[in-house]
Amino acid sequence: MLRFINDALYSFREVFSRFSTWILFSMVILGFIGAPEMIGVTSFCRFWGLGESFYNSLCNFFRSTAWSLEALVCLWTTFVLAQNKTVMIQGRAVILGDHTYTPKDGRRMPGVVALHQDSESQSKPSFFRGHFWGAICLVVGSMAAPFGLPLDLKIHQGFVHIGKDQSAKDNHETLGTRIVHMALEFAVRHNLPCVLVLDAFFSNRSGLQSGRFHLVY
Repeated sequence: MLRFINDALYSFREVFSRFSTWILFSMVILGFIGAPEMIGVTSFCRFWGLGESFYNSLCNFFRSTAWSLEALVCLWTTFVLAQNKTVMIQGRAVILGDHTYTPKDGRRMPGVVALHQDSESQSKPSFFRGHFWGAICLVVGSMAAPFGLPLDLKIHQGFVHIGKDQSAKDNHETLGTRIVHMALEFAVRHNLPCVLVLDAFFSNRSGLQSGRFHLVY
């Protein structure tokens, strides 16, 4: 297992223009794997026994220009497909897509917006502030024991808060089409026929017209 993790991390070396940045990336990934709790960068510092100066270094890593998130995601999806564990149905890979909410208490945290959820659970508030994510994953393993392996995760609301103004009149993307576009980008990038499985929220005209895709609701 340790050899596999080492080889996997080294395969991402080409994404980073500086060796030190790749080392920080490896520390973050191993922190995600080994940290007993997840409360941000603090968890990584506790896991590695690092001081305050390293906390700032880890924070700077996420803003570094020595790597690109788009290139990292592209290499990640290539790495996933190279494992040859993809579940295929009639020659098509199976992609799952959906939205998820993450409540946040930070008043000035980028991308945090007011959200409403329709859960019937009385333990959850109807309105809260948090991040609105869109996610796609690839079904791997086998049909007898399938597993959804995350491919991409993006904030789908609050673009103005993160410096990406989406208010232009020529922008016709909706919450329903953004998930479909994420899946299309993956399928086109790897020239891989796919089946996209979504829930009833996405069964609208804009979603159906957003690309040549086999959609399953």
